Amino acid sequence: EQILPFKDEGRSGYDKGRPAYRELMECVARGLIDTIVVYRLDRFSRSASDAIRTLLELDEYGVGFISITQPILNLGHENPFRRTMLAAFAEIAEIERVTIVTRVRAGLDAARKRGVILGRPKKATPKHLRRARALRASGMSYQRIASEINLSKGKVFSMLNSL
Repeated sequence: EQILPFKDEGRSGYDKGRPAYRELMECVARGLIDTIVVYRLDRFSRSASDAIRTLLELDEYGVGFISITQPILNLGHENPFRRTMLAAFAEIAEIERVTIVTRVRAGLDAARKRGVILGRPKKATPKHLRRARALRASGMSYQRIASEINLSKGKVFSMLNSL
């Protein structure tokens, strides 16, 4: 008996295009897997409709599905109560995903309203711009200015020509 780990780091359970998820389903289709074990259903899928479709597909292939922390989902394929519970847990997972997305967006909006600058820090500062303008006015090339103020030539060019 061999255990094949499938793990998609940093990818949403809502994304069916996850590489490890696709690989898992390919292995299922080729008959290489007889049971899938997950910690919770929402670690497997965050879309209710996709989770239900996938679990029904696993049933068709005869692949068992075990949720370690949700034993009610581990009833046999033929148990009608199992499908009801799968639907309920899948819907809860999707609601959790939507709630998280909503909270993150609200948090980002609140941060913007407080004046927080989001994203990667800007490498070029107003001081860089003033110095670059002065050097360019003296006839210095973009390449030389870039070396002088420690920025890339492209950054200097876009900085001086964007205003």
